[in-house]
Amino acid sequence: MTATVKGPLRSHLPLMVKIAVSLGLIGYLLFIQIDNIGDIRAAVSQADPALLALAFALNVIGYLMCSWRWQLLLRAQQFVVPLIELIRAYTIGIFFNSFLPGVMSGDLMRAMDISDRVPSYTRSFLILFVERLTGMFGLLLLAVIALPTIGWDVVSRTGIGWMLLVVAAVLIALTAIFLSRYMRAIASRLGRLRGLGWLSGIMERINETSMAFATRMRVVYGCVGVSFVFQANVVLHYWLIGLALGIDLPLMIYFAIIPVSLFIMMIPASVNGIGIREQAFLYLFGQFGVAGELAISLAWIAFAMVMVQAVVGGVVFALRRKRSKTAVAGS
Repeated sequence: MTATVKGPLRSHLPLMVKIAVSLGLIGYLLFIQIDNIGDIRAAVSQADPALLALAFALNVIGYLMCSWRWQLLLRAQQFVVPLIELIRAYTIGIFFNSFLPGVMSGDLMRAMDISDRVPSYTRSFLILFVERLTGMFGLLLLAVIALPTIGWDVVSRTGIGWMLLVVAAVLIALTAIFLSRYMRAIASRLGRLRGLGWLSGIMERINETSMAFATRMRVVYGCVGVSFVFQANVVLHYWLIGLALGIDLPLMIYFAIIPVSLFIMMIPASVNGIGIREQAFLYLFGQFGVAGELAISLAWIAFAMVMVQAVVGGVVFALRRKRSKTAVAGS
C-alpha cells in the first residue's frame, strides 16, 4: 500500500515542486515586492488598446514565421508538409505547452499532428530539437548585438553578459554533439550492442537526421536567420506593449532585456515560467528605472496574449478530434 502511494507521489514530485516555486514567487511578488496591487490593475486598464492590438498581431505573425522555419527543416529531411498543416500543429502545440506540465508536451502534440507526413517520431522530435536550437541561436545573436547599446557598466552590474556566455556555451556544445560524426559513430555502435537491439532503430534515425542536417548546413544557417528576424519581432511585440503602458524606454534596451528575460524563463523550475517571468522583468526593467507595477503589467499582458492563442489552439485541437471521429465513424 505504501509503495503504491509513494509511486504516484514520486512521479508527481517535479510538478509539485514547480507549483510550489511558482506560488512562492508570485506570493513574494504580490505581498512583499509590490506595494499596491491596485497599481497593476490601474496600469493595465489605462493601456492603449490600439498598441495592444498591434502587439498581438505581431505575436501571431511570429508564430507563422516559426511554422515556416519548421517547414524548411522538414524539407531538409525530405519531408514535404503544407504550411497550413504546420500552422495548425503549431497552434495546437501552444495549447499543450500552456496547459500541460512539461516543456515537451507541445512538441509531442506537434509531432503527433503531422505523424501521417513524418511517420518516425524519433526523426520528428530531432527536427523539433534543431528548430529549438536555431531559435535560441537567433535569440542569442540578437542579444549579443544589442548589448553594447546599453553600456558595459550595466552589462557587468546585472550579470547579463555572464548569462549569455553560459547560454552560448550550452548551445554550441549541444550543436557540436548533435552534428558531430563522432556522435554518429557512437550511436551506430550502441545500436549494434548485444541486448540493445531495440535501440538500433532509434540510433539509425538519429544518424539519418544528423547526417541530413550536417550535409545541408545552409538550411540550418537560413533557419537561424529566420529565427533572428522572428526574435526581433518578439522584441517589437514587447516594446509595443511597453508603449501601450507608457513605459518610456528606448527600443534598443528592449533588444537587450527581452532576450535575457526569455532565456531566464526557459529555466524549468516553475510552471510555464510563472513567477520566474515576473522576477526577471521586475529585476531587469528595474535596472532602467521602470516602476515595478509597470514591469509586472508588461509581463502579464504578454502572458495573457499567449494564453489567448493557447485557447485558440485548444479549439483547433477539439475541432480536429471531432472531424477525425466523424471520419472514422463514416468509414
